[in-house]
Amino acid sequence: MDYDITLIAGHREALLARTLESFTRDVFPNFRLRRLIANLDPFMGDAAEGDRCEALIRRHFPQAMIFRPETADFASAVIRAWSATTAPRVLHLEDDWLALEPIGPDRIEPLFEPDVGAVTFMCLTKHTRGLPHQTSRRVVKQGRRIVEDRLVNAFSTSPGVFEGDFLREAARRMQPGLDPEKQFFRQINPELEAHALPRRCMFLRGTTRRELIVDIGREARAAQGLVKLYENGASVWRQAEPAPSQATEG
Repeated sequence: MDYDITLIAGHREALLARTLESFTRDVFPNFRLRRLIANLDPFMGDAAEGDRCEALIRRHFPQAMIFRPETADFASAVIRAWSATTAPRVLHLEDDWLALEPIGPDRIEPLFEPDVGAVTFMCLTKHTRGLPHQTSRRVVKQGRRIVEDRLVNAFSTSPGVFEGDFLREAARRMQPGLDPEKQFFRQINPELEAHALPRRCMFLRGTTRRELIVDIGREARAAQGLVKLYENGASVWRQAEPAPSQATEG
């Protein structure tokens, strides 16, 4: 089965180089690939670094389709890349992850039962709740009274594989400006939820450990003093507030 690759990236050459090196070694050779579609948002680096990122991608994928928008928006990046795919499966990546072991379709394809829209690669921050698929807890209150408390199916924009038609329809329903992942299950995009909630996103674990991939972007963001906040349906990056100085006692 053919796979497209979508790559959501910023202007972060060092992280992108490590990600491409890792996945070129342990992942890409195992799949029958059509093409790579990348979106390079102007995030955390200047235009010159963006040019170097584009050149780096083309060294691995000379025929890659690469978008270079003037303004950064996570959801728009996802919509743009996903909408350009054509393959029956899509390997979705971001520019700050490493594969911890080889990954291939022989372990992924058996998980695609009729109600499965995606397979997400297990990482440290994912909570399974003892289930084989990703969920989110939904609690709805009226005043102080809880009127709904249940688990709903959830999807992830961290690395994983999507059923192509499911992904492209999700892109059609996704709204720019809002967190793309949370639009699947946080009650901020009813049209996308109507498409996604009946489907499941299965976990793929490592063979010798729980995790299959590791996030290398957290340290880079922390080094620049960036923290991620969730505001009005969007995930935004803000400079961290400086720690209060400690007053000395006389």
